[in-house]
Amino acid sequence: MKKHLIFVLIGMIVMTTVPARAASVGSPKIQGQGKISTTAEWSYIFGRDLDFEKATRPPGYDNYIPENFRIVKGRNVTAKVSYGIFNTMDIYAKLGVANYDFKGDVFVGDAKRVEEDLSTGNDFLYGGGLKFAYEFKEGWIIGTDAQYLTSAHNINFRAINKISGAVSIAKYTDCRIQEWQVAPYIAKKIANFTPYVGVRYSDLRMTQARPNDSKRWDNLVFNADCNVGVFTGLDLDFAKNFTLNIEGRFVDETAINVSAGYRF
Repeated sequence: MKKHLIFVLIGMIVMTTVPARAASVGSPKIQGQGKISTTAEWSYIFGRDLDFEKATRPPGYDNYIPENFRIVKGRNVTAKVSYGIFNTMDIYAKLGVANYDFKGDVFVGDAKRVEEDLSTGNDFLYGGGLKFAYEFKEGWIIGTDAQYLTSAHNINFRAINKISGAVSIAKYTDCRIQEWQVAPYIAKKIANFTPYVGVRYSDLRMTQARPNDSKRWDNLVFNADCNVGVFTGLDLDFAKNFTLNIEGRFVDETAINVSAGYRF
C-alpha cells in the first residue's frame, strides 16, 4: 500500500506540471507475459524544425513562401498503461494532454514579409505502441519501441507585417498533429540502474485548416525537417516494482522526458 501511495503522489506531482507531444521511449525493460504497469510521463520539447509542404493560398499570395517554421515549446503529460503479451513484448496505450507554441516567417524572394506566432491550448492526446526487448546476455538488453501519437487542436494565430507593422490575428479551428516513431536501442543493467542509448526514426506531420478569417491561408501541411535522431536515458529501480526514468532526445528534436512507473 505504501508503494502504491508513493506512486500516486509522484504521479500527481507530474500531472500538475504545465502540460506537446514527444514520442518518448521510456524504460527499456518490459513487463513479462501477463503483467501490467502504469506510468505517469511528462515531456518537454525545447525545439523541432518543420518543413512547409503545401497550402491553399488566397489570391495574390502565390509568391509567398513559409520558412523557418518550428516548435519552440511543447509540453505534454500522459498516463501510460502497458501489458506484457509475451515475455519479450509489451503493448501499451497513452492518454493525456498536449500543447504547443510555434514560430515561423513568410518570405517573398529574399525579403521577410511576415513573422508569425502560433499557439494551442491544452488538448487531448492519445496513442499507443509496441515495445520489444530481449536480454541477450546477462544484464544486456536490446529492444525496439514503435508508437503512434496524435492530438487535435485549435490554433491561435498572430502575424506581424514587417513592412507596415500591422498585426493580424485569427484562429484555426481544425489542426491535427501526428507522430510515428520506430526506435531501436541497447541497455545495460548495473545494480539498480539501467542506462540505455539508441537511434530513432520519427515522422511528425501537422495539418492546419479552417481559419475563422477567409483571407487567411487554409489547408496548410507541415512535416518534420529531420526524421532521424538519437536518444539516451536512465532507469532507476529504487523500490520493488517501482521505476523512475529520465530520457533526452537530440538531433531530430531537442526534448526531455521524465516518468514514474509501477509494475503490478
